[in-house]
Amino acid sequence: MSDESRPKRLPDVRHASWNFWWLVIDGFVFAFGFTFISPSSILPVFVARLTPIDLLAGAVPAIDFVGLALPQILGARWAARAARRGGRKRFVLIAAGIGRIPMLAPIVATAIYGDTEPGLVLASLLIGLGLFRLSEGIVLPAYFDIVGAVVPPLRRARYFALQQASGAVGGVASAFGARWLLANLPFPWGYVTCFALGTFFVSFVLVVFAQVREPEPDDPAWAGEGDEEAENVGRVVSHPAWWRDLAQVISTDATFRLLLVGRSLAALASMAPAYYAVSAVRRLGATDADGATFGAVMLASSLTGTLMWGEVAGRYRHAVLVPIGAFLGASAALSAIFAPDVVWLLGTFAFVGFAGSALGMADTALPLALAERAGRSRARYVAAYSTLTVPFAVASPLIGGVIAGAYGYGPVNGIAIIAYAATAGVGFLMIRQMKTPIPVTRDV
Repeated sequence: MSDESRPKRLPDVRHASWNFWWLVIDGFVFAFGFTFISPSSILPVFVARLTPIDLLAGAVPAIDFVGLALPQILGARWAARAARRGGRKRFVLIAAGIGRIPMLAPIVATAIYGDTEPGLVLASLLIGLGLFRLSEGIVLPAYFDIVGAVVPPLRRARYFALQQASGAVGGVASAFGARWLLANLPFPWGYVTCFALGTFFVSFVLVVFAQVREPEPDDPAWAGEGDEEAENVGRVVSHPAWWRDLAQVISTDATFRLLLVGRSLAALASMAPAYYAVSAVRRLGATDADGATFGAVMLASSLTGTLMWGEVAGRYRHAVLVPIGAFLGASAALSAIFAPDVVWLLGTFAFVGFAGSALGMADTALPLALAERAGRSRARYVAAYSTLTVPFAVASPLIGGVIAGAYGYGPVNGIAIIAYAATAGVGFLMIRQMKTPIPVTRDV
Protein backbone atom coordinates (compact mmCIF):
# COMPACT_ATOMS: atom_id res chain seq x y z
CA MET A 1 0.00 0.00 0.00
CA SER A 2 1.44 3.36 -0.98
CA ASP A 3 1.92 6.22 1.44
CA GLU A 4 -0.81 8.14 -0.38
CA SER A 5 -3.43 5.37 -0.07
CA ARG A 6 -2.50 4.29 3.46
CA PRO A 7 -5.16 5.38 5.99
CA LYS A 8 -3.99 8.32 8.05
CA ARG A 9 -4.51 8.43 11.79
CA LEU A 10 -3.59 10.96 14.40
CA PRO A 11 -1.19 10.34 17.29
CA ASP A 12 -2.75 8.97 20.45
CA VAL A 13 -2.60 12.00 22.75
CA ARG A 14 -4.73 10.60 25.55
CA HIS A 15 -1.67 10.24 27.74
CA ALA A 16 0.02 13.54 26.82
CA SER A 17 -0.56 15.32 30.14
CA TRP A 18 0.16 12.16 32.15
CA ASN A 19 3.51 11.69 30.41
CA PHE A 20 4.33 15.41 30.57
CA TRP A 21 4.08 15.61 34.35
CA TRP A 22 5.73 12.26 35.08
CA LEU A 23 8.72 13.37 32.99
CA VAL A 24 8.86 16.63 34.97
CA ILE A 25 8.85 14.63 38.22
CA ASP A 26 11.54 12.41 36.72
CA GLY A 27 13.76 15.50 36.32
CA PHE A 28 13.11 16.55 39.92
CA VAL A 29 13.96 13.19 41.48
CA PHE A 30 17.08 12.62 39.38
CA ALA A 31 18.48 16.09 40.16
CA PHE A 32 17.68 15.64 43.86
CA GLY A 33 19.74 12.46 43.95
CA PHE A 34 22.53 13.44 41.58
CA THR A 35 23.34 16.64 43.48
CA PHE A 36 24.48 14.53 46.43
CA ILE A 37 27.26 13.30 44.12
CA SER A 38 27.63 16.49 42.08
CA PRO A 39 30.66 16.36 39.72
CA SER A 40 30.80 20.18 39.70
CA SER A 41 30.86 20.93 43.44
CA ILE A 42 30.89 18.05 45.95
CA LEU A 43 33.09 15.54 44.11
CA PRO A 44 35.87 18.04 43.22
CA VAL A 45 36.13 19.04 46.90
CA PHE A 46 36.18 15.36 47.90
CA VAL A 47 38.91 14.56 45.37
CA ALA A 48 40.90 17.61 46.48
CA ARG A 49 40.91 16.11 49.99
CA LEU A 50 42.16 12.77 48.69
CA THR A 51 44.98 14.02 46.43
CA PRO A 52 46.98 17.21 45.78
CA ILE A 53 47.08 16.48 42.02
CA ASP A 54 44.81 18.89 40.14
CA LEU A 55 44.77 16.65 37.07
CA LEU A 56 42.90 13.97 39.04
CA ALA A 57 40.36 16.52 40.21
CA GLY A 58 39.86 17.45 36.56
CA ALA A 59 39.28 13.79 35.73
CA VAL A 60 35.91 13.93 37.52
CA PRO A 61 34.11 16.20 35.01
CA ALA A 62 35.97 14.52 32.14
CA ILE A 63 34.74 11.08 33.18
CA ASP A 64 31.27 12.46 33.80
CA PHE A 65 31.02 13.89 30.29
CA VAL A 66 32.73 11.11 28.34
CA GLY A 67 30.67 8.47 30.13
CA LEU A 68 27.50 10.28 29.18
CA ALA A 69 28.45 11.12 25.60
CA LEU A 70 30.71 8.40 24.18
CA PRO A 71 28.32 5.41 24.15
CA GLN A 72 25.42 7.24 22.54
CA ILE A 73 26.16 5.91 19.05
CA LEU A 74 25.87 2.38 20.42
CA GLY A 75 22.85 3.49 22.41
CA ALA A 76 21.14 4.78 19.27
CA ARG A 77 21.60 1.37 17.63
CA TRP A 78 20.16 -0.46 20.63
CA ALA A 79 17.32 2.06 20.87
CA ALA A 80 16.41 1.27 17.26
CA ARG A 81 16.35 -2.45 18.01
CA ALA A 82 14.18 -1.82 21.06
CA ALA A 83 11.85 0.32 18.94
CA ARG A 84 11.18 -2.57 16.56
CA ARG A 85 9.94 -4.54 19.55
CA GLY A 86 8.03 -1.63 21.05
CA GLY A 87 10.30 -1.66 24.09
CA ARG A 88 12.28 1.60 24.27
CA LYS A 89 11.11 2.25 27.81
CA ARG A 90 11.99 -1.27 28.91
CA PHE A 91 15.44 -0.86 27.38
CA VAL A 92 15.97 2.41 29.32
CA LEU A 93 14.87 0.86 32.61
CA ILE A 94 17.02 -2.27 32.31
CA ALA A 95 20.22 -0.61 31.07
CA ALA A 96 20.00 2.30 33.49
CA GLY A 97 19.18 -0.02 36.39
CA ILE A 98 22.30 -2.13 35.76
CA GLY A 99 24.36 1.07 35.60
CA ARG A 100 23.43 2.06 39.16
CA ILE A 101 25.12 -1.00 40.68
CA PRO A 102 28.77 0.24 40.31
CA MET A 103 27.95 3.29 42.47
CA LEU A 104 27.94 0.95 45.47
CA ALA A 105 31.75 0.68 45.13
CA PRO A 106 32.65 4.24 46.25
CA ILE A 107 30.11 4.02 49.09
CA VAL A 108 31.74 0.88 50.51
CA ALA A 109 35.32 1.98 49.78
CA THR A 110 34.84 5.42 51.38
CA ALA A 111 33.24 3.87 54.48
CA ILE A 112 36.04 1.33 54.98
CA TYR A 113 39.15 3.06 53.61
CA GLY A 114 38.28 6.77 53.58
CA ASP A 115 40.88 7.65 56.21
CA THR A 116 43.57 5.15 55.26
CA GLU A 117 43.65 4.39 51.51
CA PRO A 118 42.87 7.53 49.51
CA GLY A 119 44.12 5.99 46.28
CA LEU A 120 41.73 3.05 46.56
CA VAL A 121 38.83 5.36 47.42
CA LEU A 122 39.63 7.62 44.47
CA ALA A 123 39.86 4.67 42.06
CA SER A 124 36.51 3.27 43.25
CA LEU A 125 34.92 6.69 42.82
CA LEU A 126 36.20 7.27 39.29
CA ILE A 127 35.31 3.74 38.14
CA GLY A 128 31.89 3.73 39.79
CA LEU A 129 31.02 7.18 38.45
CA GLY A 130 32.32 6.27 34.98
CA LEU A 131 30.25 3.08 34.70
CA PHE A 132 27.15 4.83 36.02
CA ARG A 133 27.45 7.62 33.45
CA LEU A 134 28.22 5.10 30.68
CA SER A 135 24.85 3.49 31.34
CA GLU A 136 23.21 6.92 31.24
CA GLY A 137 24.87 7.62 27.88
CA ILE A 138 23.70 4.32 26.43
CA VAL A 139 20.05 5.02 27.24
CA LEU A 140 20.05 8.73 26.44
CA PRO A 141 19.11 8.45 22.72
CA ALA A 142 16.16 6.20 23.59
CA TYR A 143 15.16 8.47 26.48
CA PHE A 144 15.08 11.61 24.34
CA ASP A 145 13.36 9.76 21.52
CA ILE A 146 10.60 8.88 23.99
CA VAL A 147 10.49 12.52 25.13
CA GLY A 148 10.24 13.63 21.52
CA ALA A 149 7.38 11.19 20.92
CA VAL A 150 5.27 11.87 24.02
CA VAL A 151 5.82 15.64 24.40
CA PRO A 152 4.27 17.55 21.45
CA PRO A 153 6.62 20.10 19.81
CA LEU A 154 4.44 23.03 20.86
CA ARG A 155 4.78 22.03 24.51
CA ARG A 156 8.53 21.32 24.52
CA ALA A 157 9.67 24.79 25.51
CA ARG A 158 7.38 24.58 28.52
CA TYR A 159 8.45 21.00 29.22
CA PHE A 160 12.18 21.73 29.16
CA ALA A 161 11.65 24.81 31.32
CA LEU A 162 9.59 22.95 33.92
CA GLN A 163 11.80 19.87 33.83
CA GLN A 164 14.95 21.89 34.45
CA ALA A 165 13.21 24.11 37.00
CA SER A 166 11.95 21.13 38.96
CA GLY A 167 15.41 19.60 38.75
CA ALA A 168 16.92 22.80 40.12
CA VAL A 169 14.44 22.80 43.02
CA GLY A 170 15.39 19.21 43.82
CA GLY A 171 19.06 20.03 43.49
CA VAL A 172 18.87 23.03 45.82
CA ALA A 173 17.06 20.97 48.45
CA SER A 174 19.62 18.16 48.32
CA ALA A 175 22.54 20.63 48.24
CA PHE A 176 21.41 22.09 51.56
CA GLY A 177 21.00 18.57 52.87
CA ALA A 178 24.51 17.70 51.70
CA ARG A 179 25.87 20.84 53.37
CA TRP A 180 24.34 19.82 56.69
CA LEU A 181 25.74 16.28 56.39
CA LEU A 182 29.25 17.41 55.45
CA ALA A 183 29.30 20.08 58.19
CA ASN A 184 28.04 17.82 60.98
CA LEU A 185 29.40 14.35 60.21
CA PRO A 186 33.13 13.60 60.50
CA PHE A 187 35.13 12.69 57.42
CA PRO A 188 34.48 10.36 55.63
CA TRP A 189 30.95 9.67 56.93
CA GLY A 190 29.48 12.86 55.51
CA TYR A 191 30.56 11.76 52.03
CA VAL A 192 29.46 8.15 52.63
CA THR A 193 25.97 9.39 53.50
CA CYS A 194 25.88 11.75 50.51
CA PHE A 195 26.95 8.99 48.11
CA ALA A 196 24.39 6.56 49.57
CA LEU A 197 21.51 9.03 49.35
CA GLY A 198 22.50 10.04 45.83
CA THR A 199 22.65 6.43 44.64
CA PHE A 200 19.28 5.64 46.21
CA PHE A 201 17.45 8.54 44.54
CA VAL A 202 19.04 8.15 41.09
CA SER A 203 17.85 4.53 41.31
CA PHE A 204 14.37 5.44 42.57
CA VAL A 205 13.92 7.77 39.59
CA LEU A 206 13.58 4.66 37.41
CA VAL A 207 10.34 3.89 39.25
CA VAL A 208 9.14 7.37 38.28
CA PHE A 209 10.15 6.97 34.63
CA ALA A 210 8.36 3.61 34.52
CA GLN A 211 5.07 5.52 34.81
CA VAL A 212 5.53 7.07 31.33
CA ARG A 213 3.13 5.51 28.83
CA GLU A 214 5.10 4.73 25.70
CA PRO A 215 3.35 4.93 22.30
CA GLU A 216 3.01 1.83 20.18
CA PRO A 217 5.80 1.37 17.57
CA ASP A 218 3.48 2.35 14.71
CA ASP A 219 1.91 5.33 16.50
CA PRO A 220 2.34 8.53 14.42
CA ALA A 221 3.58 10.20 17.61
CA TRP A 222 6.94 8.74 16.68
CA ALA A 223 7.01 11.29 13.81
CA GLY A 224 8.00 8.73 11.20
CA GLU A 225 10.21 6.68 13.50
CA GLY A 226 8.11 3.55 13.63
CA ASP A 227 9.23 0.10 12.56
CA GLU A 228 10.54 1.11 9.12
CA GLU A 229 12.41 4.17 10.33
CA ALA A 230 13.82 2.30 13.32
CA GLU A 231 15.15 -0.35 10.94
CA ASN A 232 16.89 2.37 8.93
CA VAL A 233 18.40 3.97 12.03
CA GLY A 234 19.68 0.66 13.33
CA ARG A 235 21.15 -0.34 9.98
CA VAL A 236 22.86 3.02 9.40
CA VAL A 237 24.36 3.26 12.89
CA SER A 238 25.74 -0.27 12.74
CA HIS A 239 26.97 -0.01 9.15
CA PRO A 240 30.71 0.57 8.55
CA ALA A 241 29.81 3.61 6.44
CA TRP A 242 28.05 5.32 9.36
CA TRP A 243 30.76 7.95 9.67
CA ARG A 244 30.56 8.69 5.95
CA ASP A 245 26.82 9.05 6.24
CA LEU A 246 27.26 11.31 9.28
CA ALA A 247 29.71 13.46 7.32
CA GLN A 248 27.01 13.88 4.68
CA VAL A 249 24.53 14.99 7.34
CA ILE A 250 27.02 17.55 8.66
CA SER A 251 27.88 18.81 5.20
CA THR A 252 24.22 19.32 4.24
CA ASP A 253 22.93 20.76 7.54
CA ALA A 254 24.80 24.02 8.12
CA THR A 255 22.90 24.81 11.32
CA PHE A 256 23.75 21.44 12.88
CA ARG A 257 27.36 22.04 11.87
CA LEU A 258 27.35 25.37 13.68
CA LEU A 259 25.76 23.74 16.72
CA LEU A 260 28.59 21.19 16.85
CA VAL A 261 31.21 23.95 16.62
CA GLY A 262 29.52 26.01 19.31
CA ARG A 263 29.14 23.03 21.64
CA SER A 264 32.79 22.07 21.14
CA LEU A 265 33.91 25.59 22.04
CA ALA A 266 31.67 25.58 25.11
CA ALA A 267 33.16 22.22 26.10
CA LEU A 268 36.64 23.70 25.78
CA ALA A 269 35.56 26.60 28.00
CA SER A 270 34.38 24.13 30.65
CA MET A 271 37.98 23.72 31.78
CA ALA A 272 37.37 26.73 34.05
CA PRO A 273 34.19 25.65 35.93
CA ALA A 274 35.83 22.27 36.52
CA TYR A 275 38.35 23.99 38.82
CA TYR A 276 36.32 26.67 40.63
CA ALA A 277 35.71 24.39 43.62
CA VAL A 278 39.24 22.94 43.54
CA SER A 279 40.70 26.45 43.44
CA ALA A 280 38.51 27.38 46.41
CA VAL A 281 40.02 24.52 48.42
CA ARG A 282 43.62 25.04 47.35
CA ARG A 283 43.75 28.84 47.29
CA LEU A 284 41.03 30.09 49.63
CA GLY A 285 40.73 27.32 52.22
CA ALA A 286 37.17 26.23 51.39
CA THR A 287 35.69 23.46 53.57
CA ASP A 288 33.61 20.39 52.67
CA ALA A 289 30.45 22.29 53.63
CA ASP A 290 31.50 25.18 51.36
CA GLY A 291 31.51 22.73 48.45
CA ALA A 292 27.86 21.89 49.14
CA THR A 293 27.07 25.61 49.46
CA PHE A 294 28.59 26.24 46.03
CA GLY A 295 26.28 23.56 44.66
CA ALA A 296 23.22 25.11 46.34
CA VAL A 297 23.98 28.57 44.97
CA MET A 298 24.65 27.17 41.50
CA LEU A 299 21.38 25.25 41.47
CA ALA A 300 19.36 28.14 42.87
CA SER A 301 20.62 30.39 40.09
CA SER A 302 19.98 27.55 37.63
CA LEU A 303 16.36 27.42 38.81
CA THR A 304 15.95 31.17 38.43
CA GLY A 305 17.62 31.09 35.04
CA THR A 306 15.52 28.18 33.83
CA LEU A 307 12.31 30.04 34.55
CA MET A 308 13.61 32.95 32.50
CA TRP A 309 15.13 30.87 29.69
CA GLY A 310 11.90 28.94 29.18
CA GLU A 311 10.09 32.19 28.45
CA VAL A 312 12.94 33.44 26.27
CA ALA A 313 13.07 30.18 24.28
CA GLY A 314 9.30 30.13 23.88
CA ARG A 315 9.38 33.62 22.41
CA TYR A 316 12.66 33.63 20.46
CA ARG A 317 13.56 29.89 20.10
CA HIS A 318 16.26 27.95 21.88
CA ALA A 319 19.14 29.11 19.67
CA VAL A 320 19.27 32.48 21.45
CA LEU A 321 20.30 30.67 24.64
CA VAL A 322 23.70 29.81 23.16
CA PRO A 323 25.14 33.38 23.13
CA ILE A 324 23.34 34.18 26.41
CA GLY A 325 24.88 31.16 28.14
CA ALA A 326 28.30 31.90 26.68
CA PHE A 327 28.23 35.49 27.97
CA LEU A 328 27.28 34.33 31.47
CA GLY A 329 29.95 31.62 31.40
CA ALA A 330 32.60 34.21 30.52
CA SER A 331 31.31 36.38 33.37
CA ALA A 332 31.82 33.48 35.79
CA ALA A 333 35.41 32.94 34.63
CA LEU A 334 36.17 36.66 34.93
CA SER A 335 34.68 36.68 38.42
CA ALA A 336 36.83 33.71 39.47
CA ILE A 337 40.00 35.51 38.41
CA PHE A 338 39.42 38.31 40.95
CA ALA A 339 37.90 36.22 43.79
CA PRO A 340 39.52 37.32 47.10
CA ASP A 341 37.61 34.90 49.35
CA VAL A 342 35.06 32.09 49.47
CA VAL A 343 32.11 34.49 49.78
CA TRP A 344 33.03 36.15 46.45
CA LEU A 345 32.91 32.72 44.80
CA LEU A 346 29.23 32.44 45.63
CA GLY A 347 28.65 35.01 42.89
CA THR A 348 30.90 33.03 40.57
CA PHE A 349 28.82 29.89 41.07
CA ALA A 350 25.65 31.92 40.57
CA PHE A 351 26.95 32.88 37.12
CA VAL A 352 27.77 29.20 36.50
CA GLY A 353 24.18 28.25 37.30
CA PHE A 354 22.71 30.88 34.99
CA ALA A 355 25.08 29.90 32.19
CA GLY A 356 24.60 26.16 32.67
CA SER A 357 20.81 26.41 32.64
CA ALA A 358 20.88 28.40 29.38
CA LEU A 359 23.37 26.14 27.59
CA GLY A 360 21.77 23.01 29.09
CA MET A 361 18.35 23.94 27.76
CA ALA A 362 19.88 24.55 24.34
CA ASP A 363 21.71 21.19 24.58
CA THR A 364 18.53 19.22 25.16
CA ALA A 365 16.23 21.03 22.76
CA LEU A 366 18.32 21.99 19.73
CA PRO A 367 19.35 18.50 18.48
CA LEU A 368 15.71 17.42 18.53
CA ALA A 369 14.56 20.58 16.80
CA LEU A 370 17.24 20.42 14.11
CA ALA A 371 16.57 16.72 13.43
CA GLU A 372 12.88 17.39 12.92
CA ARG A 373 13.65 20.50 10.88
CA ALA A 374 15.77 18.37 8.54
CA GLY A 375 13.35 15.41 8.57
CA ARG A 376 16.00 13.09 10.00
CA SER A 377 16.35 10.68 12.92
CA ARG A 378 16.16 12.30 16.38
CA ALA A 379 18.24 9.47 17.86
CA ARG A 380 21.00 10.00 15.30
CA TYR A 381 21.20 13.74 15.90
CA VAL A 382 21.31 13.32 19.68
CA ALA A 383 24.02 10.65 19.43
CA ALA A 384 26.09 12.53 16.87
CA TYR A 385 25.81 15.79 18.78
CA SER A 386 27.20 14.29 21.97
CA THR A 387 29.73 11.91 20.42
CA LEU A 388 31.45 14.41 18.14
CA THR A 389 32.07 16.83 21.02
CA VAL A 390 33.56 14.16 23.31
CA PRO A 391 37.23 14.92 22.49
CA PHE A 392 36.81 18.56 23.49
CA ALA A 393 34.90 17.80 26.66
CA VAL A 394 37.37 15.12 27.75
CA ALA A 395 40.51 17.07 26.94
CA SER A 396 39.29 20.36 28.39
CA PRO A 397 39.43 19.66 32.17
CA LEU A 398 42.58 17.56 31.77
CA ILE A 399 44.35 20.33 29.88
CA GLY A 400 43.05 22.74 32.50
CA GLY A 401 44.62 20.60 35.22
CA VAL A 402 47.99 20.65 33.50
CA ILE A 403 47.83 24.43 33.02
CA ALA A 404 46.64 25.01 36.58
CA GLY A 405 49.44 22.85 37.97
CA ALA A 406 52.09 24.71 35.95
CA TYR A 407 50.82 28.29 35.86
CA GLY A 408 47.90 28.60 38.27
CA TYR A 409 44.18 29.05 37.74
CA GLY A 410 44.31 32.50 36.08
CA PRO A 411 45.38 31.25 32.63
CA VAL A 412 42.70 28.53 32.77
CA ASN A 413 40.03 31.16 33.30
CA GLY A 414 41.51 33.38 30.57
CA ILE A 415 41.34 30.60 27.98
CA ALA A 416 37.76 29.90 29.01
CA ILE A 417 36.77 33.53 28.47
CA ILE A 418 38.14 33.44 24.92
CA ALA A 419 36.35 30.14 24.18
CA TYR A 420 33.06 31.47 25.57
CA ALA A 421 33.39 34.59 23.38
CA ALA A 422 33.84 32.38 20.31
CA THR A 423 30.82 30.29 21.38
CA ALA A 424 28.70 33.44 21.50
CA GLY A 425 29.80 34.37 17.98
CA VAL A 426 28.82 30.93 16.68
CA GLY A 427 25.50 31.25 18.47
CA PHE A 428 24.64 34.45 16.63
CA LEU A 429 25.47 32.78 13.30
CA MET A 430 23.22 29.86 14.22
CA ILE A 431 20.32 32.19 15.01
CA ARG A 432 20.60 33.67 11.54
CA GLN A 433 20.83 30.23 9.92
CA MET A 434 17.68 28.98 11.64
CA LYS A 435 15.66 31.78 10.06
CA THR A 436 16.33 30.16 6.68
CA PRO A 437 14.11 27.14 5.85
CA ILE A 438 15.71 24.00 4.47
CA PRO A 439 14.27 21.25 2.25
CA VAL A 440 12.80 18.34 4.23
CA THR A 441 14.64 15.08 3.63
CA ARG A 442 14.49 11.54 4.96
CA ASP A 443 17.24 9.19 6.09
CA VAL A 444 17.65 6.19 3.88
